[in-house]
Amino acid sequence: MTMTFPLTEERDAEALLKHLTLHKLSCPGNCVVSLKAYVAHVSSSHTTALGTARTAW
Repeated sequence: MTMTFPLTEERDAEALLKHLTLHKLSCPGNCVVSLKAYVAHVSSSHTTALGTARTAW
């Protein structure tokens, strides 16, 4: 499953990686993060953790 996370000045790529770690998702362990200008696409087979992380973001 792939989900999109919006990025801002306050919520940047570093903050996203920390946030994913709180939800037991680690890159490159069990998820893949693709960064764009204002969004990050996160893919993982751990759909529940990914959905929870996206909701909390």
